[in-house]
This record gives sequence, structure tokens and C-alpha cells, in this order.
Amino acid sequence: MAMLTPRSQFISTLNNYNNFINKILKIPNIKINNQKSTFIDNSLLFRSSNNNDIFTRGLASKSTSSKNDTVSASPEKSPVVMPKLNRVEKGDLVEKMKSYYEENYIDSFNKELLKDVKNYIQKKSKIYLNCLFYDSLSNDLTQLLEDSIDCNAEIEVGEAPLTNIYNVHSSILQSRSPYFKKKFNETTFNEFLFGSDPVKTLKLPNISVKVFDVIIKYIYGGKISLEKLENSTIFDLVIASNELELGELVEYLQIYLVNNCSSWLRLEFARIYRKSQVENLEIFKEFYNDIIVKYPNTIFESKNFHSLTEDALISILKEGELKFEESKIWDYVIEWGKAKNPTLPTNLDKWTSDDFLTLKETLKGFLPYIRYFSFSSEDVVEKIFPYHQILEPKLFLDINSKIMTPDKQISSIMLPPRNIMNTTLPNSFPSNIITNEHALTISSWIDKNETPYIENNPYEFKLIVRGSRDGFGVKTIYDICDKVSNTVIILKVKGTGEILGGYNPHEWEKNNEKRMTTEGSFVFSLKTSNMKDSILSRALKGKSVIYNYPRTPYLAFDVALCLIGNLKTEKRCYSMASSAFVKPIRSDEFVSKYASHILEVSKNAFFSAEEYEAYINPYKWEIGLKSLLKLWRFALKPLT
Repeated sequence: MAMLTPRSQFISTLNNYNNFINKILKIPNIKINNQKSTFIDNSLLFRSSNNNDIFTRGLASKSTSSKNDTVSASPEKSPVVMPKLNRVEKGDLVEKMKSYYEENYIDSFNKELLKDVKNYIQKKSKIYLNCLFYDSLSNDLTQLLEDSIDCNAEIEVGEAPLTNIYNVHSSILQSRSPYFKKKFNETTFNEFLFGSDPVKTLKLPNISVKVFDVIIKYIYGGKISLEKLENSTIFDLVIASNELELGELVEYLQIYLVNNCSSWLRLEFARIYRKSQVENLEIFKEFYNDIIVKYPNTIFESKNFHSLTEDALISILKEGELKFEESKIWDYVIEWGKAKNPTLPTNLDKWTSDDFLTLKETLKGFLPYIRYFSFSSEDVVEKIFPYHQILEPKLFLDINSKIMTPDKQISSIMLPPRNIMNTTLPNSFPSNIITNEHALTISSWIDKNETPYIENNPYEFKLIVRGSRDGFGVKTIYDICDKVSNTVIILKVKGTGEILGGYNPHEWEKNNEKRMTTEGSFVFSLKTSNMKDSILSRALKGKSVIYNYPRTPYLAFDVALCLIGNLKTEKRCYSMASSAFVKPIRSDEFVSKYASHILEVSKNAFFSAEEYEAYINPYKWEIGLKSLLKLWRFALKPLT
């Protein structure tokens, strides 16, 4: 019989787990592919950080080790690797250990040793047993959905003609969604002909097939890919996921849009803000409330202001930091109330007492949040007095008393004045087409920066021509931009809302017909509510890319972007695949393949412009330098 091994030596042996298992199971040294390890709990145990590592291991039959085999009492200094054990392997390993110790140790403390073995394995392998097989589980469940094996429910999604029926497992959907748990419990099985299995049927007509296809794969496999989805589709995913009570997914999608698509969220301000209030989407609400507090004109001056819900507008008025003049807030609140009661007379002189009572009832939730004592005396007379009947008599008396005797004590609640400051978005500029973020993106392209500017635009976007102001003829562009360099031309495509444009570092000339070669030029399309990402296409080296033909009139960036005639009334502009630029800037539907003549351009490629603008883009420091030079010339001018 072998010599007695102290219990402490056994624990030490376990820490050298690799050699220990090899000795017990008579298997080769464990090989690890693409080994990457990290410490766990300050022990010698390591865990692979690559989930795809494959441990070539196996469990041998009953050990036939010699009684003279000894187990090392001191651990080696080199790190060891804990095998990935499933339940069967763990149990088999314990039995192998038990067999080994029955042959080599006195039975007096076998039970304690085996208890130590079990505790050690459970503790050290816990992290593997909890997360080892998620990928496999996800793939298997996704395959179960695709194979439609043992389905007992079906979901009809969408509205005709875009509908689809999904065969699903009600137990999986109920375990993943409280919505489905409730609906399936309320739904009875359909009656079928003899031999057919009964199923439960749900209908989701307000969710599109495209959106639900993403959701059902998430429910089964726990995976989602947003790479090829448009921003509007991702937002529809948020709404659908919220309806189906998929809280984890709702939170993730909101964070994704806020972090990656903030400019799109600003473009869709009215629609999404209104929806976020109705659907109680907290992350969107926080994002928009921050904008509203700092730049309230974005909501009050919006064309969709009247469509705001009562709760949404009240939440805005409650903001003590709302940076907007109180008299203007009053005007907008009154207009909102009138819009909700279209039968009220347009002429205030014809209003009856009942008309004022109607408006008072509509606005009763807003009136307590108006800072009445921040109004000037002129505003009280011109704005509050005409509608004083919607206020409580005591409040109106206190407002007038405070104007006449400012130090007099009053009983009405006096809310503190709002902090009035700049209410326009920073770095804004007068454009009917692009946002400040678009301008930052274009500036980064001019400077050939891989990462777009976020703030502090180095260029001064100076508007020099606009279609709705100066005319839509290409000749107008040549007349105004003559001898002007570093210009960006931007246009909004009628019907599609696309924003296309091009940059020319050279001068346009109204009295000269020529082609120009430059590597600094580029064409682009900017992201909008209908387009997820911007497209940049730079000029290729050695190619003639700028076409300056004022007599035609014809202005073009090769054939990648061609402007002809009247941009609004004539549908003659087009975009083609160009050999002078890296790639097309429109989708395949609207891009014509390279043609040798305009007559060969496909009809879908032609478009007209809803609006266009041209900007000159000198560096801001250049503007300051020019001003300084003018000042110097004036100072040095001889006195006469």
C-alpha cells in the first residue's frame, strides 16, 4: 500500500491541475489552440479568453496506474489550464478520481477528499458551466425556428399585400416576452380537421415583416445585426420591441441610435419626440429633453408643434432651465390651445365667454407652469390681457399689482424666471438643406480626415448662391461664382429627398469653357432620414473631373454629378458611374451605367432639384487674416 499523502499535499496537487488529470486519466498533455489566458481569483487557474479555443481532451477507461505512482506535492510554477467540463465529464472525472484514490490512499478520509474534489471542480469550473455554450445554444434555437419543428403556434405579421406567417413555439416566446405570455394564455387552440395538430394564432398587423423578422431571430437566438438596416427601420424596431415588451432590446436600440445616429434623431425631432412620449421611451426622452432645454426653438418653432401631446408639452413647461422668453412660451401655448379647438373664431373680438371657457379647459394643465411674473408690463398688456378670462381672477389681479407696486406681497405662487440665453443650435448657419453636422462632415472630407469633425468647424460656410433666392439656372451659378474657388455645391433631389453635392477647389469661370483636373475634388451624398450613411467619392489621380461649360449651360463633376439647364423646372440633372471618381453616390436604382452620350442615360437617373445652395469655404483664420490686412493697409495709408 502506498504511503499516506497529507490532505494539504492533495490540495496543492489539485492546483497543478493539468499534471494531476494527466496522471489520473493517462491522457497526453492538454493542447490548447491559439492560447490566450487570464488569471481567475488570483489562483494558478487560467481561463481562455477565446471562446473558440478547442481543448483536445478525452476521458480514458478505468485507470490502471501502478501503486508506485506518486503525485507531486508541490505545484509547478508554469500556469495550467482548467479543462472545459460539461456535467457528464465532471461526473466521470470524479469517479476516476475516486477509483484512483481507492487504490492509493487509506479509506479513512476518502470522503473528505472527494468532497474537496467536488467543491474544487464546482468552484473553478463554474464560469465555464455558466457561459460555455451560449453560441451553440443560440445557433441551435435559431435552427429550430428555421426548421419549424414541433411548432404549436403561428403569428400573422403585417398587412396585405406585405404579410407573412411565422410558425413558432409558444413556450419559447412566452419565456422571452411578457406580451406573448399574456396573449398565448388568452388565446385558444384553433379547431382543425382530423389528423392535424391544433395551433394558436396571433395577429400583429401593425408590425412589418421586415421588422418582425429581426425580432423573432432575437427572441430565439439572442442575436441582432443592425449593419444593413436603415435608421427608420431601427426606430420601427424600437416601437415594435416596446409593444412586445422586450425591454432589453428596447434599451439597446435606443442607446445605439443616440450614440451612432444623433444627427438623424435631430432631423426626425418632431416625430420621434412625440412617439417617445407616447411609448415612454426614457432614453429618447432624455436625449430630446436635453436639446429642448438648451435650444427650445427647435420644438416651439417646429411645423409639427401643434401635434405635440398635452403630456409632452407640460413636461417641457415644467423645465425650470428652459431657455426661452416667457412671453413667447405664452404665445405658443395659446396657439396650441387654439389648434386643439378649430371651431373657435379666428377673430378674438368675436369670442364669447363660452369660447374663453373652452380654451381655459384645454389649457388648464399648462397654466400653472407659466412664469407670469417674468412678463414685462408691455407683454402683460399686449399678450396676457386679451386672454385674461382664462386665468383665475386673483392671479390676474396679482400680476397687475406686481407691475404697479413691485414690492407688494402677493398670495399667488411666483415661479422663478427662466435662464434666457442663446436658443439656437451652436455653429449653425443659414441653410435650407444641410445641418451643422453635415457641414462638419464636409469639412473633414476637405481636410481628408478619416474621423469627422464633431465641433469647431475650421471652415466658414459662407452662402453665396441659393436657388429659391437667386434662381435655379446653372447660368446663375456661373454668374455669381465667377472667379470663386473652394466651393461646395449642394442640392436636394426632388421626390427622393437625397442631398447630393460636390467640392471644387478651383475657380469657376463664366467666360471660359474648360475641363479641370484635380485630386482635391470629390462628390458626395449626405445621410438623411431615408439614407443611413453618407457616401464620399473622391476624384482619381490624373482624371479630368471638373467640367466648366457656362454656354451650354453645363456644370459637372465628370458624369458622377451633372447639372444642366434649370435645376428645378427641367429634369435634366443626372448621376452616373464615373471612371473619374471612386464610386457612385446614388443607389443602383438611380445610377446609370457609363454612357457615351446623354441620350444613353437611363430615365431613372434624371432628376430635378427642390433646392440648391453653393458655399465658399475659406478657413476661418484666413478670414481673420484678411480683415487684419485691411486694417493694416488703412493704418499705413498716408494722411492727405
